[in-house]
Amino acid sequence: MLDFIAIDFENANNARSSACSLGIAVIEKGVITDVKHWYIKPYPFEMGYYQQRVHKITLESLTLAPAFNELWPEVLPYLEGKTVLAHNAAYDLNLLRGLFEHYHLSIQALQYACTVDMARSTWPNEPKHSLGYLAYYNQLTFTHHRADDDARVCAQLALRMAELHEAADLDDLIYRTKVSKRNFDGTYATLKPQPRTRRNTPLIPNLHTQVNHSHPFYGKSVVFTGDLSALGRTEAQQLVWQCGGIAAKNLSYATHYMVVGKQNAQLVGEELISSKMKKAEELLSRGFPLVILNEEEFLAML
Repeated sequence: MLDFIAIDFENANNARSSACSLGIAVIEKGVITDVKHWYIKPYPFEMGYYQQRVHKITLESLTLAPAFNELWPEVLPYLEGKTVLAHNAAYDLNLLRGLFEHYHLSIQALQYACTVDMARSTWPNEPKHSLGYLAYYNQLTFTHHRADDDARVCAQLALRMAELHEAADLDDLIYRTKVSKRNFDGTYATLKPQPRTRRNTPLIPNLHTQVNHSHPFYGKSVVFTGDLSALGRTEAQQLVWQCGGIAAKNLSYATHYMVVGKQNAQLVGEELISSKMKKAEELLSRGFPLVILNEEEFLAML
């Protein structure tokens, strides 16, 4: 049977003891039976600019939150003796180990596996395997970087992959996706002893719609700067992915197109030239074949 726990941490700063939010989804017999969420007072009590920009949690809102060692007696029963899944498990388990070290906590048994690795095996032709991308193409709605929502979607993706692989239980899913299950200390764990036979994996279709290989964005890297008036940044990036392109965050020598939207003077200055636009000018001066598009040209090419 599919019994496991899905978790997600959000952190306040770069310290391994700085978890500020924890979400847990409980899966019993292939059904999500409970979803929990806790805010945590981080140590050190500092909020990084990048971290807050991602999860929108303010330091002030955590003033009265319990420290993790105060929360641990409530959290422990969800994790003790369980197999835990996380999307990018190395990150979440690293935070959990950091909390254990700082607060001198312990757990008798915990094993874990990573749903990113499972997704890469399940959908090998997808351009990316982030939680947001997989949720979008599996039609799962959630508030990204809210820990309980992330944990729930992580669980839903694992259940979806188990269905596609026709897995009998979690260890069978781990086996069929060829990923590793590890103990809390990072050593390899042994899958439950039962007869297993290698069989052909069921045909699993790509998540995105069939793309036109002759589309001008197919296989090309596209970067956005500024605000688009007709659609949001995320929506525009999804359209690029659907065309078989790569919606990159940063400009580089490998970028093929840069789409320029309206610039915010408060962010880029009165000259209305963003850092990406300055980098583009440098690349063009060095002879790189970068194509600059305005919003109208971008929409026309779709």
